[in-house]
Amino acid sequence: MTAIFIFLVSMFVVSVAVWMLAAGFRLIDRRVEQWPLLWATMLAMCVAVPLFGLLFSLLPNTVAAEALSVFSLSGFFGHDPLEAMGFIGNEPANILADESVWAFETLKTILAALYASGVFLALIKLGWGRHRLRRVILAADCADIAGQDDVLVSPHIQSPLAYTPFGQKKHSHILLPQSYRGVVGADKIEDILTHERAHIVRRDDECGLVLRVTLCLCWVSPFAHLLFGAWSQSTELRCDMAVTAGRDPKMRRAYADTLLQALHIMAGRVQEYPAAAFSTHRIRNEKMRITHIMNGTPPAFKRLRDKLALSVVAASVTAVGMLAISATATAEPAQNPAAEAQEASSQKAPAKKTSKGKAVTTPMISGRLTAKFGPTPDPFKAGKVRNHYGIDIAAPTGTPIYAPADGVILAATDAYNGNTKYGNVVALKTEGGMLTMFAHLDGYTVVTGEAVSKGSQIATVGSSGKSTGPHVHIETSRNGQRVDPADVWEFNLKK
Repeated sequence: MTAIFIFLVSMFVVSVAVWMLAAGFRLIDRRVEQWPLLWATMLAMCVAVPLFGLLFSLLPNTVAAEALSVFSLSGFFGHDPLEAMGFIGNEPANILADESVWAFETLKTILAALYASGVFLALIKLGWGRHRLRRVILAADCADIAGQDDVLVSPHIQSPLAYTPFGQKKHSHILLPQSYRGVVGADKIEDILTHERAHIVRRDDECGLVLRVTLCLCWVSPFAHLLFGAWSQSTELRCDMAVTAGRDPKMRRAYADTLLQALHIMAGRVQEYPAAAFSTHRIRNEKMRITHIMNGTPPAFKRLRDKLALSVVAASVTAVGMLAISATATAEPAQNPAAEAQEASSQKAPAKKTSKGKAVTTPMISGRLTAKFGPTPDPFKAGKVRNHYGIDIAAPTGTPIYAPADGVILAATDAYNGNTKYGNVVALKTEGGMLTMFAHLDGYTVVTGEAVSKGSQIATVGSSGKSTGPHVHIETSRNGQRVDPADVWEFNLKK
């Protein structure tokens, strides 16, 4: 669910960024309104950037992502384990999680589940729409237009449209509404067919299907919908140009009248089929089309250099965004030399495995388990139950506590943020995104920033802070997610 949440938030942020970028292009040159490639590229980036970023974060040794961790969006994601634990750099802050951390993790899970459900429903709706359109085509009658056997007539549509089965251009069809018979003249029908054939030649229906799938993944972002609307509008402008190319103003006016007549016959909302329709219910868009038709706007951005320039811009934005999201997903800050040395040594001496598959190092402590991870009786409020974010192990004061793995001490303090509630505290960062905290200590033998080896003593059991007796409270997180320390580390527990 965390990966889905990261994708959701980063997709929304990227969609805002690319929409602003595209809007900037439009301010510079209004002709980009008729450039479908621009809008399709921008919409594709809304999914490609976060998706590639997450995939890149899964690669081992993502040095580039760590080097660009300055671009990390962990402030939005709350995914950085150090930040989730209350650290900035190596300075201690609020080490122990409180109920708000758990509430935020629950909220992330709920949002990720809602987003995934929305994507599933959107894909089902898209598939059902294509299926209905296919059924309409199978039930349609031939239009009986000489030499044009692919033109069909159906009473179930209100506007002409072109349909191409994905990857099967030769099986394309043009559908005309039954209501056009006896109402729209033959010359106007020919203009409509020219327009729809331009969609088929340009493969707009197939491209539109891919972009609609992309839109399903971006259904929560209104900016993605704006990008798709701009793409759809630009394809209609290009097909209008195919009809009016080389025509004098009088002939362009006749074609504009054809569009107006189609809007009048439609007289309501177009039945929503996922295919390009000749006219829509969006009056503002139709006004723009009529303006372009009457002005005889020439095609723009058809040169190779324009496409290459767009490719360079898209690749640059995608690369920066991908590395930013990768840095956030890995949430690993740059290591200091001591930490790098410890990681190198840990790679040379891998941990053993238990029969349960847990990583085994030297047992960090010998003692008796007095409080498990999760809901547990509150020792300070009789009859009450609280969420316990770690485990408690009771042992005599002075019992040694050992480092369970190679790592770096992120905090060794007796009052973090001036709070003595948890007494003496040590926080240890180990490889694999693991962060383990020890509280209520009698004392510690390490200092902040020190590199430690597995099996070396780091502290002793005590009863400092708000405590009911000698014990150590242990919390562990993996990549910002709370886990049961007993499922990760090896303990020598006594009954």
